[in-house]
Amino acid sequence: MISFLRNLFSRKKPAQKYAFPDLYEKINYYPISSEENYIRALTHSSFTKKMEEKNERLEFLGDAVINFSVAEALFHKLDGKNEGTLTKARAAIVNRKNLNRVGIEIGITKYLRHKLSDKQLEEAPDIIGNAFEALIGAYYLEYGMQDMENLVADLLMKDFDAENFHKNISDPKSHLIEWMQSKKKIFSFVHHTAPNETGVFSVSLKIDGDITANGVGKNKKEAEQDACFNAIKLLELDV
Repeated sequence: MISFLRNLFSRKKPAQKYAFPDLYEKINYYPISSEENYIRALTHSSFTKKMEEKNERLEFLGDAVINFSVAEALFHKLDGKNEGTLTKARAAIVNRKNLNRVGIEIGITKYLRHKLSDKQLEEAPDIIGNAFEALIGAYYLEYGMQDMENLVADLLMKDFDAENFHKNISDPKSHLIEWMQSKKKIFSFVHHTAPNETGVFSVSLKIDGDITANGVGKNKKEAEQDACFNAIKLLELDV
């Protein structure tokens, strides 16, 4: 009961000043004690060389919290569905594009501590999504799992359509390869010199010998997915 009351009152807007007031107000969760972990969560590796000041460890924790929260919510929401359906549903919710979008919506871009140029940030949008994961990790350490399940649901699952999610393309590469094979098309990925100075990999997708689309990502796998996603849009295979 004491813990519940402490968390309840800590969510009310405090009188003291904080480093990220707009962000806390946006999601209606304020730090209970120290703001140290929240500042660390929004500190990109380009900002400091000290491991204890970077957000990577909190990102690891937040990733696990988000995946578990979504998995448990889907377990109850999609009652009776098999493991494959649950896995696809989770992939439709917990993907880099969605994490990046939520990170931008709550204001991480404004407060992210980094030493990157605007162009570098634009070329590596996953930095925002990674910081969002780290922020969830910081919140988890103070609020615990129950509150995080509610917060993750509010931020990531409010637009989830349990009836039609399977119609969305959650794995662009598999979707495109299936289409290309059905059309007997020859395809290949051409990986360019990587990673560049921002840690971003780039790749070109060739279909029947012609470059159809390009993609970028923090690793070769993500770059290929991005190229396939762009090709699907260009070929209008998502309509």
